[in-house]
Amino acid sequence: MGKFRASYAQIGKDASPYSTITGYSSSDQLPPGLTGFTRGSLLGDPALKPEFTDTFEAGLEMGFLNNRLGLDFTYYNSLSQDQIIAVDVSSGTGYRRAAINSGSMRNRGIELILRATPIRTGKFNWDVNLNFSANRNQIISLREGLTEVNYASQFGYANSTVTMRLVPGYAYGNLYGRSYTRYYANAADATASPVLDRSLPIVIGANGFPATNATQKILGNSQPDWIGGLNNTLRYGNFTFSALFDARVGQERYNQLGNYFSAFGIAKYTEDRNDTKVFEGVLANGTPNAKPVWLGQGVGPDGVNYGIGFYRNVQRGVSENFVEDASWYRLRSASLSYSLPNSLLKKAFIKNLSVSVTGNNLALWTKYTGYDPETSSTNAGSNVDGFTGFTYPAVRSFLFTLNAGF
Repeated sequence: MGKFRASYAQIGKDASPYSTITGYSSSDQLPPGLTGFTRGSLLGDPALKPEFTDTFEAGLEMGFLNNRLGLDFTYYNSLSQDQIIAVDVSSGTGYRRAAINSGSMRNRGIELILRATPIRTGKFNWDVNLNFSANRNQIISLREGLTEVNYASQFGYANSTVTMRLVPGYAYGNLYGRSYTRYYANAADATASPVLDRSLPIVIGANGFPATNATQKILGNSQPDWIGGLNNTLRYGNFTFSALFDARVGQERYNQLGNYFSAFGIAKYTEDRNDTKVFEGVLANGTPNAKPVWLGQGVGPDGVNYGIGFYRNVQRGVSENFVEDASWYRLRSASLSYSLPNSLLKKAFIKNLSVSVTGNNLALWTKYTGYDPETSSTNAGSNVDGFTGFTYPAVRSFLFTLNAGF
């Protein structure tokens, strides 16, 4: 059995309160005992328009083997216009942020749900649910007069601050920052694309240390290539066991804590700061680098004064070192429960009784070097998801539950 579905919808979204006016907020800079107001930090726009999203969606639902095997597939294509965001503005305006209609963005993607019951017997049942989704987006246009919109940034030492920008023709969620200079046989190719090509050799300067770019490059993207989840439920008699795995794969994050650890010599890789090293790379003319340099501070064994050392002079000032693969796989939860047979409760005032134990956030598999790649430096609900580091990891918890019905 199967069915096909298709739909079209237009959804409107209003701005946050006070986005169309410039109001006042309470001041905390007055002497004790005095109450007053100051101009708000958000520059409102009286001409701000609602945001509209037009979405086309088509899907297919199918069931096989008496619904022991099922499929639900969806394709969608949406265009959001006059998107409302708050952007940073010069402090010379007297404000910190401004509410604007930034432009239009397209999202295309698929969603897939697979359901199966591999085993179904009198006492034992096994149900499996798999979900998968993938989305691709592109900034189509910006409001007139703008070539890009810087909608978020997070500090990094020595000019390694990472920014997130909206640029027509590129994806939402791109992370921009400083990188090591790469060698191009044709020098003109160095500025042909804003995307960093990590496969190219690093240029080593005349001082023996890696050279850095003065302009920011695209170092990664905060949006995952795909999201998935796998839920297994096994029932045997009055026992039920379930486990949920989920994953977000193909995303990057700026690890601000890693930047601080590098700057202050806390990261384990900085333990070689008293070593002499030849950096792998090429000179400006394309020949391999062979110059040894000391990584430490002050005057090295070779008599050269290295100042505050490699990790503070160079390493901490390169955003590329701290924009990491933040893909993860997680055992989100597992639960085991037992229900007391009704035959034992026939004469009792309790009609049903069950006990269960549940564990949440039980295991995490990731290459991310920070605490937890799922955490974010911004508030919940924010559209800024590329920064992490100075945040607590998700809590591992255990629950014991007793349920009784009367």
